[in-house]
Amino acid sequence: MKMSLLPGILCCGCIAALAHAGDYPTIREGLWSTTTTIGDAKRPPQIGTMCNSTAVMQSIIDAHKKGDQPCKIINMSHTGSVYTEQTECTFAGQVRKSTSVTTFTGETSVHTEIHQADGSVTVTSDSKYLGACPAGMVPGDFVGADGMKFNILHPDSMKLPDSAKGPDKTP
Repeated sequence: MKMSLLPGILCCGCIAALAHAGDYPTIREGLWSTTTTIGDAKRPPQIGTMCNSTAVMQSIIDAHKKGDQPCKIINMSHTGSVYTEQTECTFAGQVRKSTSVTTFTGETSVHTEIHQADGSVTVTSDSKYLGACPAGMVPGDFVGADGMKFNILHPDSMKLPDSAKGPDKTP
């Protein structure tokens, strides 16, 4: 998975998981920028933008309710605008537990910190509302810093930027 994909996936995953509890704060509909830092300071922050709304997040929640997702929420609580959840994910037979703390500041700012139970990875994500979605972007569209684009509601729509494509092998 390309690193530029992670901000969108992590942002949506965190926010969607919180909404799963049924007590989800409303976010402003429009273009959001997310900056995600993964692990230590050696990795550069990953930045992406997404045309987002509470309805987009509800669609993601509904998908998670189907039970065919690799992650499940073990425990969730909140005090005011601060939400804490314990999550368990299974990938390739390995179970990873994490705790995330997400703070909503009004309808226009979200800060999330995710800590793996074994201390191996810490993810910090800051999302902020920028304004209306630009022409050509529809709700759910995510664009990474390298130009990779996909719709979080339709992951099969992923398009690599020309710089990431291999040579054309058409005869």
